[in-house]
Amino acid sequence: MCTSVSPVRFILLLWLISSARNIALAQQMEGKLLPTITVNNVEYPVASLPNVTIISKRTFADQVSQYKFNQLKKNLLVVYPYAVRASTLYNELNEALSEKNKRKDQRKYIKQKQNELEKEFTEPLKNLTTTQGELLVKLISRYTGKSVYDLISDYKNPMSAFLWNGAGKMWGYHLKEVYKPEENRDIEIIMRSVENQYVR
Repeated sequence: MCTSVSPVRFILLLWLISSARNIALAQQMEGKLLPTITVNNVEYPVASLPNVTIISKRTFADQVSQYKFNQLKKNLLVVYPYAVRASTLYNELNEALSEKNKRKDQRKYIKQKQNELEKEFTEPLKNLTTTQGELLVKLISRYTGKSVYDLISDYKNPMSAFLWNGAGKMWGYHLKEVYKPEENRDIEIIMRSVENQYVR
């Protein structure tokens, strides 16, 4: 026998399910007013629920396809922290440079950050395979919305971008390439899974 549930009860049920999150949110917003909805002349507080990503179990045509996908995931997990760090630095750079009006001060700050990056990443990045390096280039573009070529050109100079692009081609890197999700379906599936902490 099926029991019908009124829309009001359904809304209240959803609200109760998220009660733990709502309590945390209320603590964060203490002293602030929350939006409300009125049902039957009774006001109820409204809190936004987080987005939920549903990922179906991946099926493969054969074992070779599954192996390639698993290797791709393994390599992406290696370079993922570097890509996130690069994205964070990109945002920090833009924010800091916007506060410096003089070009001389901007260049000095960029040089300072470049030295810090070299100390932090030179050794770890030396251990990346060619495939991992290529994936890192893609992820940096994915997170910044710009090609690595343009990033080097903007924050270093166009000549450096040209030279690095030439060197990159020897290893199969495409520094001018801007990441396109539709052309990197498997990478996108894995990265969305990583970002939502559903790595399996």
